[in-house]
Amino acid sequence: MLIEELSPPADPNLDPVIREPSLQEQETQWLPRDPPLGGGWVAPDERAPMAPAWRPPPPPMQPVRQQSQGLAIASMVTGILGLVIGCFGPIPGVAAIVLGWMALSRIKNSPDTNSGKPLAIVGITTGAVCVLIYTLLIIWWLLIVGVALGTS
Repeated sequence: MLIEELSPPADPNLDPVIREPSLQEQETQWLPRDPPLGGGWVAPDERAPMAPAWRPPPPPMQPVRQQSQGLAIASMVTGILGLVIGCFGPIPGVAAIVLGWMALSRIKNSPDTNSGKPLAIVGITTGAVCVLIYTLLIIWWLLIVGVALGTS
């Protein structure tokens, strides 16, 4: 029967006594070396690790929320009501014009936070039409009254 011996042969030069290290020994090669000077050649195994090739995308940008301009809406509603409901005279028309100009001024000063320019323009236009209609009615009424007083 053959038996294979698995242990290595004994080293004849092996000294079981552990010797003290001498001061003349060289540095071990496992310690990191001094960093190279800028622009110098660096061995591939000593280079700093590269950044990962893939990075996760940044989070999506939150859209800037524009607040609807309340003055512009008030201008438009007041101008339309001034045309439809005629019992207040030219007062809603004047209010619509003033509110519309104030809204346009705020939109011009800070367009990133205020919106509603079309609403303000509609309010100014309907307010001007309302004031124009009442101005023509007042002129027509004065002419009628003036003619009636002049003929009597």
